[in-house]
Amino acid sequence: MKKLIPGILIGLAIAAGIAADNNVELKQTTEIIGLLKSHYVDANRLDQKRLTDATVAGLLKALGPGAQLLSAAEAKAKPVAAIQSRASAGQRLARAEIIDPKIGYIRLADVEQAAVAELDAELAKFAAANVTAYVLDLRFADGTNFAAAAVLAGRFLRNSEELFAIKSADKPPVPFRCEARADAKLTDAPLMILVNNNTRGAAEVLAGALRGQDRGIVIGAATAGGALAWQDLSLSDGRVLRVATAKIALPKGDVFPGGVTPDVPVKIDAKIEKDAVMNSTNVTLTASLTAEQTHKMMTEADLVKYHRGEAVDFPGSKSATNKTTGANGENAVRDVVLQRAVDILKGIRVLLSWR
Repeated sequence: MKKLIPGILIGLAIAAGIAADNNVELKQTTEIIGLLKSHYVDANRLDQKRLTDATVAGLLKALGPGAQLLSAAEAKAKPVAAIQSRASAGQRLARAEIIDPKIGYIRLADVEQAAVAELDAELAKFAAANVTAYVLDLRFADGTNFAAAAVLAGRFLRNSEELFAIKSADKPPVPFRCEARADAKLTDAPLMILVNNNTRGAAEVLAGALRGQDRGIVIGAATAGGALAWQDLSLSDGRVLRVATAKIALPKGDVFPGGVTPDVPVKIDAKIEKDAVMNSTNVTLTASLTAEQTHKMMTEADLVKYHRGEAVDFPGSKSATNKTTGANGENAVRDVVLQRAVDILKGIRVLLSWR
């Protein structure tokens, strides 16, 4: 184990971006340790094992989720994370609809090559209907095709740009670009990008690529922030060093480990959001965003909960509700994240009308 520790430290130091020839910092570190050994009141506690363990622990803490030291049992119980496509066939584009007034809504479930043709078909319909603003909903979206993410991002960008790159520990970066488009009505139209903690894989990269080009406003919660690849390295004592070996690098920050942070954070109960996004198909989005009329009085605390998307007990009712009612009486969970996006688009439309 003693022979293995220096190798671990060197590997972690490289991963942390510490230059091997940084003699000044190394000399200072050695000086600090030497002074502690000769002056600390309990110098006997600073034996080599304690110093080595503290060094490894400090590096692991500095790297955060990028490196983990696990027992063999822990590594087996928690296999290396892998990006998985969770959508079934035919569900790449889960929903497309025009929200009154003239807002094109598209929800992607799976960022794959087949989603490109499906998106193009819906964008053509939106253009024919004179849609003037767009909502790209990537909540609960996943995917494994990063080339498709670049193509999809390019649909909303006018110029050919390098969007992101796959950065690996032992390989040159692999850049991804988009093709230039001439459709000014689409590439200049206001765009809202909806994300949450379950926006993963190529969907997360799509959101980050658009954000990196300052194209659109990101609304919701930070994305998953997953690494692109991991590797388990076995140690001589049976433990496992799990290290992130590849990630997506963006022009303005990386996806790993913090994810894509929203420009407009919106808090919503996780269960309510999933119900609103995945299950509210029995009513149009326009109807679902229309607040249910009620003559019952609500407290200020209830109003705050209601606008956060949390369940509210209305006075005189026996059950909690945060639903809206469609034209035919159908109920749908109120999606406060989508509501915020639509409100912003309406505000932008008003501002543009003043020009």
